[in-house]
Amino acid sequence: MTLGVLMKQLILSIALFTLTGCQLTELVKDPGAIETQLKKQHALAALAINEELDLFLSDQGRQHLFRELAHSLKKPTHSKIVNQDSVTKTRWTASIDDTTLQAFQLQRVGQEDIKTNFELMFLDIPVISKNKISLFQAPSPDSAPMGQIAKNELVKVLALELNEEWALIERDNQLIGYAKYADFENTIKKRDFLNSRPYELKVTYDNDLTRDGYVLPIHHIFGLAQCRIVKLQFKRQAIQQQRTINLCQKTPDVWFIDPHHDSATTAN
Repeated sequence: MTLGVLMKQLILSIALFTLTGCQLTELVKDPGAIETQLKKQHALAALAINEELDLFLSDQGRQHLFRELAHSLKKPTHSKIVNQDSVTKTRWTASIDDTTLQAFQLQRVGQEDIKTNFELMFLDIPVISKNKISLFQAPSPDSAPMGQIAKNELVKVLALELNEEWALIERDNQLIGYAKYADFENTIKKRDFLNSRPYELKVTYDNDLTRDGYVLPIHHIFGLAQCRIVKLQFKRQAIQQQRTINLCQKTPDVWFIDPHHDSATTAN
């Protein structure tokens, strides 16, 4: 994908989402160079947050925080939660910023005919087909057919077209075409952000990119994700801890930590 095409899509996306009050934040351009580093940073961030929750909150308090955050993350504008753990007596505050748009570029192998130069919102979630489903070259029934998905087949929705009607599908880390999103059921309904992995920016394909005797091309897929900056503050007696995390959405009930924006400070 050329820089000119990326810039055109970026401008179109900004124009579209300005109406919703969202902002575009950043573009991750080189998935191959940072994939391993991001996975390590994500694991460390999740571990650090887990340790802080164990330090300040009871099991009951932790679950209450997750419930309140899940509810607030469904609101597109800024919100603030103030509460106290009834067991540890920790007073905690969660401040959730307005929704922003963060741009990513993912790499996947797939048939050369598959078109990926559309404005897309990334999901990267497993789904199961409700019936036998036809695949297409582009998000349109008028485009060239690309095969079929069997009933009850487990695949992955990598991204949705912005109107959320069409999904870009991958099977075994390979793009296989577009299908109607309504023809699938998500297998992950809800998951807290500590147990949800980030997007895989680059996937290793276990055949040196070859299938059926030829080399599969690598698609550079530009897309967006809805993200929220969340500021957590815990205070118990003389100990105070603050953490800023960036959560990005896969579905309204599934968010993951973007480790780029994770930071913590402690005051005694």
